[in-house]
This record gives sequence, structure tokens and C-alpha cells, in this order.
Amino acid sequence: MPTTAEQAQQQANAQRKAYIAQGFDLVAGTFDTVNGDFFNGLGARLVQLAGVRPGDRVLDLGCGRGAVLFAAAAAVGPDGYAAGIDLSPEMVHATAAEIARRGLRNVAVRVDDAEDPGFPARSFEAVLAGLMLFITPDPAAALVAAHRLLTTGGRFAMTTFGPADPRWERPLRAALAFQEPPQPPASTGAGRGGNGLLDAPEDIAELLGRAGFTEVATVDEELVTTTEPDEWWASAWSSGRRAALELIPVERREDARKAALAELELLAVDGVLTRHSVIRYTTADKE
Repeated sequence: MPTTAEQAQQQANAQRKAYIAQGFDLVAGTFDTVNGDFFNGLGARLVQLAGVRPGDRVLDLGCGRGAVLFAAAAAVGPDGYAAGIDLSPEMVHATAAEIARRGLRNVAVRVDDAEDPGFPARSFEAVLAGLMLFITPDPAAALVAAHRLLTTGGRFAMTTFGPADPRWERPLRAALAFQEPPQPPASTGAGRGGNGLLDAPEDIAELLGRAGFTEVATVDEELVTTTEPDEWWASAWSSGRRAALELIPVERREDARKAALAELELLAVDGVLTRHSVIRYTTADKE
């Protein structure tokens, strides 16, 4: 039987997953419209680096609105298969509707947990995780599950954030200061993510090694984007931070927006907001 400490950890993980699902449920209808240009490019690059081939069976962990999933479907072609899982029922519903709209017969999504996906062992030639492991309560468990689901010679690939300019945390922190009740300080997601186990390439390699993976390789790529203040605000409200932003009372949200935009103004150069993001791509093999 689980110890008291193990039971407490299991309960905390379950609460964390419910919070994640709630946050992404809230943004399912606008996530792709507002943030699709950013995530779709990263998804296509992840599929490319993973070496997904025609005829492969691919699993996308934390599929969201399909940035990785649809790129994988294009890569595997009609003889392959792409499956996506996500904790958020609304994300799954919206992505399923998009699959139907595109008339894709070899793509499917369902609500499931990346830490214990309900697929038989050795079901896939590739398992992909785009910008999701750092919000997963137990990334080590997700990697063990991914290894189990891969065929011999299968490939795993993931993305996370590399080092970031900490100044970009300030706008969202300024807005979240208006939450009621006040919440304890936490990462705003502007940096490398919410899990320190994935902060450095050597940490990621260690986790993958423990899960049984070999030939671990990581490459950092810089992504430069420009935005307008109001676009940034809309993006924040269509991201996984939505649940936290919802704690700002309606009557205080305009003040929160003004506080965030005041911080953004300090980041502008010649009136232009330019952000340099480091996207960290890691690939590994199952022998």
C-alpha cells in the first residue's frame, strides 16, 4: 500500500493535473487562433528533428490544438497513423473537430494522461512531446511511459524552453498581482518552464537515460518574434496561464492590463517589442 507521503504526492499530482486541464479548457476555443503561428512552426520543426517517416505510427503527448499532431500526420502520410492525447477535454474536442474538418482518417485524439497513456506497449515508432513535459507533475513517469510505448528502434523527441530573459516575467507578474485572493509567487512560464528537472540539457539527458533511452542529443535554436502590447495580452489570456488570470476580479482586470502593459513598455526598443526565445529540442532512441 502507498505510504502517507506517497498518497499526499498522488493527491497533489491529481490536483495539479486538474488545474492544468481547467486552464487549457478555458482557452481551447482561442488557443490556435491567437497562438497558432508560434506553436505550429515549433511543431513542424520537432517532427522534422524526430525523423518521422512515411508509414510511422506517432503519439503526440499533450497534443493541445494539434501543432505537433498535424505536422506528424503530414509526415507519416496516408499509410501512417498519428494519435494525440491531452488532459483537457475541451482541447481534445476542438482538435477532434479540426481533424473532421480536414477529413483526416488516420488521425485521432482522446483525453488521456501522458504519465500513463492507455496504449499497448510497442505501439509507436515515434513519441513526441512539444512544450509540455515541464508542466507535467511527474515528467520522469511520462518518459518511462514513452519508452514503453515505443517499438525497438523507436524515436522520442521533445521541446522545452532554454534560458530566457527574466525581464519578460515582469508583465505577467504585474497582472497577477491583482489576483484575489493573492496567490504565492510562482513561475509565470516566461522562463524555462515550471519543472527544474528540465532546466538544463544534462538534466534532461539524465532523465531520459533513467527511462532507458540512448543516443540523447539536444540542440538549442533561437526564435525571434515581434508583438504588439495588446497582442501579448490576448496571447496571455489564450495560454495555460488563463486559470491564474481568471483569479483577477472582473472589475480589476483593466488595471491589471494597464500594469502589464506598463512593464511591456519598458521592454520595447524604438517602440517595437521583440522577444528572443530559446527553444530546446531533444531527441533520443529506444534500442
